[in-house]
Amino acid sequence: MGQGPSLPGPPGTKFRVIGAGMSRTGTKTLNEALTILLDGPVHDSGIQSLGGPVDQIKAWLDIMELAPKARTFSEQKKLDWLISEVLDGYVATMDCPAATLTPEIMRVYPDAVVICTTRDQASWWKSMNYLNSLMGTWYLPLVVLWLHKTQVYGVWRDRFHHIMMWRYQQEKIEEDTLRKHEEHLRQVVPPEKLFFYEVSQGWEPLCKILNVPIPDRPFPHNNSKGDAAQTFRDHIIAGLISWAFMLMALSMVIWFVRVWILQRFSS
Repeated sequence: MGQGPSLPGPPGTKFRVIGAGMSRTGTKTLNEALTILLDGPVHDSGIQSLGGPVDQIKAWLDIMELAPKARTFSEQKKLDWLISEVLDGYVATMDCPAATLTPEIMRVYPDAVVICTTRDQASWWKSMNYLNSLMGTWYLPLVVLWLHKTQVYGVWRDRFHHIMMWRYQQEKIEEDTLRKHEEHLRQVVPPEKLFFYEVSQGWEPLCKILNVPIPDRPFPHNNSKGDAAQTFRDHIIAGLISWAFMLMALSMVIWFVRVWILQRFSS
């Protein structure tokens, strides 16, 4: 939330960073910082899988469905192909669901470094729980039912729950998910490839990780709690407007049918 979808660069663009931080750890800020430092588009998987181009939405739904059950060689190769196809043209990926699939993305991009944004557990959960309260409302899938791209939200949420259960034995993001996620990264990512980073540290440690010069511009700060709430309100308003148009169209159809019936039987 707080940013729009990004378009890929030229095919074959060097993919350099797996952004493995859990949501609400500064992922949107790192997204903007990497766009500046690596001079290329970052693939925010949360945004792209829900509001990106239709082909990317479909690809992420396929990835989310296949990943937990890819056992055979052919299934793993299909998963590799889906990941490489959706990330081609980007310099990095960010946020969930991609962060939960770090080992699978590493298999496709073994030379990439893994940067995990992190923060204090208590402050993270306060922020994450607030986002959960917005995105987990029972009425959201119903309200956005007629919005073209957000029609997939219910399917996306179900598949993300399956990934969470497969990877962390939790159906959704909970208070200890940050700890479980970071422990999992320590187990599956080689130590020389794994970097934990707090966005409050600014440019210096990030530029050191990437071996690039510090840019002569302010460090970005993106996606505050207010941004998330505003994006949620925007979707609710758009959804209610779409319902108003649908109900208006249905009323007109009923009116025309009623007129046609009255004319037919009165003649």
